[in-house]
Amino acid sequence: MIIKSITLNNFRLYEGVNTISFELCAERNVHLICGENGFGKTTFLHSLLWCLYGRFVSDVPAAGQDSSSGYASVLKGNLNINADKRKKKTVTPEITAYIKRHGYTNELEYIKRDSVYSVSICFSELAIPAIPCRDIEVSRSYDAILQKETVEILIDGDRNELTEEIGPEVFINDFILSKNLARLFFFDSEEIVELAETSTIAEKRRLGRAYSEVLGIRKYEELISNLDGLRMRYRKKSRDIGLRQELENTLAQKDSVDREILDIEDRISKLNIQMSKYREEDAQVLAELSREGSSVKSDDMSRTKQVIETCRKKDAEMKSRLKQFIDYAPFAIAGKVFTQGYELAKLDRETIVSNKASVAQNDVLDSINSDLTALLAALPVCKEKKTEAERKLKDILEKYRGSKSNREVMMNVGEDDFAEIESVFNSITTTYRIEFETLAEDYRKNRITLERNSRRLANMESKESDEVVKQLRQKKNEIEETIQQTDAEIRLFHEKAGATNIMLQSLDRKIKELGKRVSVDDADEKKDKLASQLTEELETFLLTLKQNKKSSLERRIKTTLNSLMHKEDFIGRVEVAINVDAMDVLLYTTGGDLIDKDTLSKGEKQLYATSLLKSLVDESGIQFPVFIDSPLQKFDKSHSSKIITEFYPTISRQVVLFPLLHKELTQSEYEMLMPYIGSTTLITNDTTRSGFKRVDPATLMDEN
Repeated sequence: MIIKSITLNNFRLYEGVNTISFELCAERNVHLICGENGFGKTTFLHSLLWCLYGRFVSDVPAAGQDSSSGYASVLKGNLNINADKRKKKTVTPEITAYIKRHGYTNELEYIKRDSVYSVSICFSELAIPAIPCRDIEVSRSYDAILQKETVEILIDGDRNELTEEIGPEVFINDFILSKNLARLFFFDSEEIVELAETSTIAEKRRLGRAYSEVLGIRKYEELISNLDGLRMRYRKKSRDIGLRQELENTLAQKDSVDREILDIEDRISKLNIQMSKYREEDAQVLAELSREGSSVKSDDMSRTKQVIETCRKKDAEMKSRLKQFIDYAPFAIAGKVFTQGYELAKLDRETIVSNKASVAQNDVLDSINSDLTALLAALPVCKEKKTEAERKLKDILEKYRGSKSNREVMMNVGEDDFAEIESVFNSITTTYRIEFETLAEDYRKNRITLERNSRRLANMESKESDEVVKQLRQKKNEIEETIQQTDAEIRLFHEKAGATNIMLQSLDRKIKELGKRVSVDDADEKKDKLASQLTEELETFLLTLKQNKKSSLERRIKTTLNSLMHKEDFIGRVEVAINVDAMDVLLYTTGGDLIDKDTLSKGEKQLYATSLLKSLVDESGIQFPVFIDSPLQKFDKSHSSKIITEFYPTISRQVVLFPLLHKELTQSEYEMLMPYIGSTTLITNDTTRSGFKRVDPATLMDEN
C-alpha cells in the first residue's frame, strides 16, 4: 500500500486547497516535507490521523492532541483562522438558520468554502478481499455551520456497498490501518523513546496490545474469547440451577470489575491529560516570571534553602570538631615536652600497675600458704616431717612471690586520666596534622558555599518582592502543588488498577473452574464439545505462533539494534517477556548482564525504540507508509549516518520525513540521503497561512 496524494483544505494553518503528491519508486522511496518550526509539519501529521480516526484520534499516542475539552472543541479549533474570520463576517444568524433548514444553494457556495474544512488521502495498491481496486480515497470533513462531521470512502471513484454496510470507521480500522497500530507508522522520533520506557504495568500492557495487534495474535485471541462466550451461554441455560446461579453471579462480578478497570483507566487517562495542561501552565508562568526578571523556579529556591540549612548544620559540626583540635593544639605545640611527660606518665602507670599486681599476687600466695600449713598441721605425720614439708612449701611459694618496684612514682595518674593522655598523644603523633588540615579546608569550602547560597537566596528574595512577581510566584506554587497532588492521585489509581487486575484474574480462574462443573443440556452438548475442541486447537496453535513470533522478534531486535549502534556487540541477547496481556523487552550484554534501559542515553533509547518499531513492522508484514517527525533529533553523527542509510530507506516502501533543515538534517546528511529521495516539498508560510511548494531535490538545501 502507498499514498498517492494528500489534500488539506482549510485545516488549521493550511488555508484553501493544498495538495501534495507522491510518486512510487522502489529505489527512491523516501520523501521529505520540510519547513521551519511553526510552519505546520506536526499539523500535517495530525491531519492524517484525524482523517483516518476522527473522534478516536486521541487513542493514537502519536496524535498528541489535547482532547480534554472534548472532541467538539477539537473540531471547531481545526478550521483555518482566516476562513473562520471570513465566515464570521458574512454569516448571520438568519443565513445559519437557512443553511440548517435547506442546505447550501449555489448562491451560498462561497460561504461553504469558508465553513468546511477537510482532509483527503488517496491510497493505491491496497488489497481488499473480494474487492479488486486501483485507488481508495478517504475524505473526512467538518462543517462549522452545520456542526457535522462527514466521512466518505470512494473505491475507484465510486461508493461501495461494503463501506456503506460496515461503516467507514470499521472499514478504515480493518482494511487500511488499525488505530492500535498507528503509533508504529506515525511518530515523532523524539517522543518514540516512550516505547523504550516500559517501567509501569500500563506501559507494558500498551506494548503487549501493540505486539498482539501487529503480529496478528489479537484476531485469534478474540476468536477464542468468542468461543468461550458461546460456551458460557450454554451453561447459563443449564438445568443445574445451583452452580448456574453461582456462575452467573461470578460473571456479573467480573463484569463489574471489568467496568471498574475501564473506569480506572479512563480516570488515569484524564488525569494524564490534566497533568499535561498543568505542566504547560507551569511552563507559561515560569516564562512570565522570566520576563518579569525572576526566572527562579520554586524548586531552585527550595533547594537553595536546603543547601543553606545543610551548610549551617555542617558549620556547627565542624566548629565543634575544630574546637577539639584547638584544645589539643597546646600539646602539639609543646612537642618534646609533651612526649617526655607522656613517657613519664606511661612509666609511672606501668609501675603502679606492676606494684598493684605484685601486692595482689602476694596476698593470694599468703592465703595459699596459710591454708596448706593448716592442712599439714592436721595430717598424722611426725613433727620433723611436717617441719620439712612447711619449709619446702615456703621455698616453692617464694619462687612465685612478686616484688614491688623501688622506683619512685612521679605522677600518680589514674587509669581514665592516662587513657585520655594516651589518646591525645596517639592523635597528635599520627593523624592530627592531616585531619586538622582536611577539616580546616572542608570548613573553608563549606563557609564559601554557605555565603554564596545565602547571597543567591537574598538575590532571589529581592526579586520576589515585586507585587507582580509575588502573584506569579503564588500562582506557580499553586500549580506545582496541584501537579504533586495529581501525580499522587495517578499513582493511587495505578495501585488500585493493579489490585483490581489481581481480583479479575482470580475471578477468571473461578469462572473457568465453574464452567467445568456446570453441566450442559443435551441440546447444546455437541455444540459445546465442538466449541471446546476448537478452543483447545486454537490455544495450541496460538501458543506455537506466539513462541515462533517471540523468537523471531528477539532475533530481529538484536540484529537491528546492533547494526544501528556504533558499539560493537552492544547487545548480546534480547528476551521478549510476555505475561498474560503485558509485554516487556529485556536487553542483555554479551556477558549475560541485564541492561537497565533507564541508564541508556536519550539517543540510545531512541535507537532501541526505533529498532523495536522496525522489528514489529517487519514481523507484521504490514505495508503502510511511515511518517516520521523530527527524524534525527537526538542522534550523533555516527548514529545519524546509520539511520539515514540503513533504517529509513528499509522500514517501508514509502517513508515520509519531516526534518528541520540545517539543524536536524545537515548538508552532509542530506547528501547521504539523496540516493533514496523520491520527492522534496517545502512548507511555505506567510505568517497567517501555510502551503506546499514542490522543489527539486538538488536545490532543496539552497531554497531553505
